[in-house]
Amino acid sequence: MMTAQRRKPARLTARTADKHVLYELSVQGPEDDSKFFARHFKKCTGRPMRRFREDFCGTSILSCHVVKNHRDNHALGVDLDQPTLDWGHKNNLSKLTEHQRDRVKLVRANVLDIQEPKSDLIVALNFSYCVFKTRQTLLEYMKNARRSLVPGGLLMMDAWGGSETQVEQTEEREIDTEDGATFTYIWDQADFDPLTYHITCKIHFEFDDGSRMRNAFTYEWRLWTLPELREILLEAGFKDIHVLWECTDQDTMEGNGVFRRIKRGDPDPAWIAYVVGVA
Repeated sequence: MMTAQRRKPARLTARTADKHVLYELSVQGPEDDSKFFARHFKKCTGRPMRRFREDFCGTSILSCHVVKNHRDNHALGVDLDQPTLDWGHKNNLSKLTEHQRDRVKLVRANVLDIQEPKSDLIVALNFSYCVFKTRQTLLEYMKNARRSLVPGGLLMMDAWGGSETQVEQTEEREIDTEDGATFTYIWDQADFDPLTYHITCKIHFEFDDGSRMRNAFTYEWRLWTLPELREILLEAGFKDIHVLWECTDQDTMEGNGVFRRIKRGDPDPAWIAYVVGVA
């Protein structure tokens, strides 16, 4: 009797891999995140979230999952990089049904300028707002976001901190793909200036054949603290400003992806949180 041959895993190399695919696999969890945002919005407002805006949307995969979650959901993705938006059209929007695609709009624009259509929820994720290195510019962004929300709408931004964020170091994590291939994601904190809190971070990818995709993504940020973010949100006119803190897995002592509203944080060497403001 003949047996079926086992399919060999696809081989990834620095030459053949697509950096946007690698980023989505390494950094993003759009299916879970889209549901988490919807749950928190309903908990805060008592109504469902139907109009979503993703600032600094990149490949727009999160917006695509938002419209998949409910037939009345609409998503607006805003980004300055046209090639990345084009990639999202080709690789993410193309996988949606026609009805779902009709409810996603991607716009090449500055997030400081877009105010229409009004949104229930605006998110700025993966610390993308840290491109704003001055308090005045970040305040301008938050004021514009508040004007872009319906009354009672939410702005949610993730935040990152702890003593380890101020150390030049690298962190590696092995990633498995659905077709059996593997690669290594490398987070590189290349530079930090304690005088300005300016930080340079890079993402590299390494493959089983020994090849490496260096500087696939490079970020020049200001590392904003939670007190600063909360104070600027308040000055921008937001209310009920609160923080959702990632809980800790007691076995691994690592973050477990569960976020709870807190009044006091833990002095962890590395933590992730969401800062939320209600318009």
